[in-house]
Amino acid sequence: MSSKRKFSDFKADSSSREEAQGRERTHGHHAPKKVKNVKKSKAKPGSVNWIKKRARTIERRFKSGKNIPANVENDLERELAHHQQKIAEAADEKKRKTMISKYHMVRFFERKKADRLAKRISSQLEQATDEKEIEKLKADLHRAEIDSIYARYFPYRERYISLYPVGSLKSAHNGGEERNESTAAQALRIERPPMWEVIEKAAEKGTSALVEIRERKLDGSSKNVHPNATSKETTSMKSILSKTKIPDSSGSPNIGKTKGKGKRNEPSAAPKSNDDSDSEGGFFE
Repeated sequence: MSSKRKFSDFKADSSSREEAQGRERTHGHHAPKKVKNVKKSKAKPGSVNWIKKRARTIERRFKSGKNIPANVENDLERELAHHQQKIAEAADEKKRKTMISKYHMVRFFERKKADRLAKRISSQLEQATDEKEIEKLKADLHRAEIDSIYARYFPYRERYISLYPVGSLKSAHNGGEERNESTAAQALRIERPPMWEVIEKAAEKGTSALVEIRERKLDGSSKNVHPNATSKETTSMKSILSKTKIPDSSGSPNIGKTKGKGKRNEPSAAPKSNDDSDSEGGFFE
């Protein structure tokens, strides 16, 4: 009969096994990690990604060459055309938002400059007595008002052309002494971009014509007015421009009264907007 093993023998065997396992771990043999099951997020029906996926599915079905019943094929063609239209509208809206955020700062500052200049000219017009000076100030006031409208209603989807570029101001001064006038005042005699005259003519027709210009697409179409064009812009631009006080030849300003109130009309140099939500961020018009 064999003798029993001592406890020290068991302890030595277990320690040798642990050392062997430790050497295996150091050589890069690790226990396999558990892989989590990541579920792919499905596109919600009606979203742009879902519409794109559905359009690709229909196109692949047509390219597969399988026989499709005539009524099913007609339905799929109409559905594909509808999805393609939605995709084009989404791309156009993305382009619109990109251009708004790109030029909203320069448009905002130029509109403010034009408004300040028009207000200053209007106050000068109240004090003017000479007929020639009055005619000159009227022309300058009209130009400043159209500058403000230009900054508000320049087409969103087109590259904005500045009214007061620094290079044009330097060339106009011809290297002479710097004038203490504002940028807008210095640029009154500078040639305006072609779009300026288009907006000037549209301002005579009313705000609806200006909104059509602002929302027109690159292909020239402006049938679908963007929903962000609020109802506050339905006021005629002629009535906005006519609020400016024009003095008589005698030098005394014409004073009007508001409906229901006996207050004097303050000179409105440039058309003011009640809603400053020109861009998606609500920064300017």
